[in-house]
Amino acid sequence: MKSPTPTCLIAALAAIALAACQQQPENPTAPAATTATSAASASTPVISPPAPAGTANLPGDHTTTGRYKIAIRLPTLPADEKPLAGALRATADNAKREFMQALPDPTQLPEFAHRQFEMQLEFKVAANTPAFTSVRETGMQDTGGAHPIPVQAAFVFDRKAGRLIALDDLFAQPEAARKALANFARDTLLKKFMSNAPKPGEGSPEAAREWKANMTQMLNDGTKPTTVNYSVFVVRAGNASDAPSPGLSLIFPPYQVAPYVFGTQTVDVPAGVFAKFLKPAYQHDFAVQ
Repeated sequence: MKSPTPTCLIAALAAIALAACQQQPENPTAPAATTATSAASASTPVISPPAPAGTANLPGDHTTTGRYKIAIRLPTLPADEKPLAGALRATADNAKREFMQALPDPTQLPEFAHRQFEMQLEFKVAANTPAFTSVRETGMQDTGGAHPIPVQAAFVFDRKAGRLIALDDLFAQPEAARKALANFARDTLLKKFMSNAPKPGEGSPEAAREWKANMTQMLNDGTKPTTVNYSVFVVRAGNASDAPSPGLSLIFPPYQVAPYVFGTQTVDVPAGVFAKFLKPAYQHDFAVQ
């Protein structure tokens, strides 16, 4: 994504004190489960397959009416990855259900009577290794807010165990591993963001100081070593299909570590940063350079 201009950055960060309000769509009925920040936890509740009831009345994955448009793309997965396919299907169905519930009622909000709302979701295999299949979910939902709500989530399937895993499942010492990942992510993003800091002459000195202070605070909060902050990740693929993974990609949805204008941030972490914390069962699944 093209780096925002310093003027945009100053304007965006001057309002960070109101970020909690900005993160919510204008439509009060919009579901929290599809916001950028809450999407990070999607891999936890969708591990179970969807309940059979309640799906018959849902729109199809590709549906267009005068009131709404839905476009959902799911990958084709091998038969031995059925739990992963079930999780993706459940997530798509839940998203459709929440989207339909969030549509404004035109009888109560007549200004939306002739507006077509939209939800787009794409589930794409991000990486395959001998041990893991990683899927990224990206997209957006528009139900009448100031701007579409971005969706960012990820699913990591342990091919040997036949189940979806969370980040902590990889580690014998999950807290220590998250601290190591947090230090790496913060340092990497700080260098990236500060390279875009306002230069002398680009705004007032006070605005530049406020920019740096607000950016640093948001980055510090968004990279704290909590399970929620590090719930969206994928296992990267090696140069060959049978090669162990060179590391992880940590995914930070909009608003988590920087204002919305910065978009989604991704940090590739080499396996050497966290290898010593891995469970014995996973130590040979990552390559330390």
